[in-house]
Amino acid sequence: MGHTWGQNRQLGRLARRNVCPYAKYTVTSGARCRTVCSPLIGRRMPLSEGRQTMSRTGHMGSGPATECASRKCDRSQSNAIGHIHMKTLAETLERDSNNFDLIRLGAALAVMFGHSFGVHGGNVDMEWMLQFTHRESFGSLAVYGFFLISGLLVSASYVNHASPLRFVSLRVMRIWPGAIACALFIGLVVGPLFTRLPLTGYFADPMVFRWLVHNASLVGGVGGWLPGVFEHNHLAMLVNPTFWTLPIELECYGIVLIVGLLGFIGSRWRTLLAVGVVGVLFTYFAKHPPTHITLGQFFIIPIAYSFYPVPFFLLGMLLYPFRRYIPLHWLPAVLLFAAYIMLRDTVAGTIILYPGFAYGLLWMASLPNLRRFKPRHDYSYGIYLYGFVVQQAITVLLPSLSNYCSVAIAIPITVVLAAVSWHVVECPCLALVRRNASSFAGVSPIAAADARA
Repeated sequence: MGHTWGQNRQLGRLARRNVCPYAKYTVTSGARCRTVCSPLIGRRMPLSEGRQTMSRTGHMGSGPATECASRKCDRSQSNAIGHIHMKTLAETLERDSNNFDLIRLGAALAVMFGHSFGVHGGNVDMEWMLQFTHRESFGSLAVYGFFLISGLLVSASYVNHASPLRFVSLRVMRIWPGAIACALFIGLVVGPLFTRLPLTGYFADPMVFRWLVHNASLVGGVGGWLPGVFEHNHLAMLVNPTFWTLPIELECYGIVLIVGLLGFIGSRWRTLLAVGVVGVLFTYFAKHPPTHITLGQFFIIPIAYSFYPVPFFLLGMLLYPFRRYIPLHWLPAVLLFAAYIMLRDTVAGTIILYPGFAYGLLWMASLPNLRRFKPRHDYSYGIYLYGFVVQQAITVLLPSLSNYCSVAIAIPITVVLAAVSWHVVECPCLALVRRNASSFAGVSPIAAADARA
């Protein structure tokens, strides 16, 4: 933004006096303080709640900074190149300062769109993202995005909650109630409606009970098939393959809990050490997967994927303690994208793809112009759970439709089911945890945001 003539004169006088117009201030409020960069010209310092005092710290950080009495100082470091402010990941993680809800919603819809090419009999190789990257589809990139965001927010959740017990309670209430409701809906409603067997034969089959137990508990072989259901579809017998990520997500939560109990979460170098150790173990077991079906899925590249989702969760864990030092700006995102375009048919292009995708996603999360599209409710989890089975049902009812028409019909039906899941199951269960922790809403903006993660 340009300066007026009067402001330019003031800037000139400051320059002759060797005073930077972007001087540092220390703003104190209660028991916490933070150092911010604020231009002296044409800028008012916002006052937050409570009494605040402000003291000049000198030219670009010269001179002593004011410290708060409790010596707990959370210094939000702003990155600037000239007069271009580069928002940091820490600023993006603040309440109402990110687009993570919107990105998760888009990712859930992208999973449905990616699945449509296989569910409705289209050529999977014609999937747009697969044609562009030659490696990953909309669905796989969406899952990577889910795990990256989860690694960030779940790490923040552990740091900002008072006890590991409350952390575990939130994790349990975020995953299991929605999964249990979806499993019951598929096994007891969709199954009887779409099985070729008579109802007595369907419910008499022991596979129905086993399927319900595994998919409601998320232990053992999730997904699987139901007797006589979707037998003649293009993806025959599959009813809920998207459940495969849920046990992996829970195991990632276990990593955060263990690392947190060791006192490593929140510390930059200890988190780096912990993630490094987990990464080495992951690399070993990826080459020698355990025979246990639940643990084995943690280390296996899924069908139609070219990489693992777990490293993206570990990356999110690692980025969280370094959040104040990670600038989010369009220029690195564009440069990474351009480099990938030029090198995408080479090994270097494959190497650039994943960090470029991660940085681009975080940059999109920081864009203020996208905040106007922030959804009021978090339906992304429900869309992810119900999308595939709705698409399979539409294929049975309207087999002649193209995948584009089918997914256009499936999305609104899935959104309705996701809305019911959120308002009737997911949100009330999360409210139980909040009700037992009166300080939950005020603990941390990130913690509050993570309750919807």
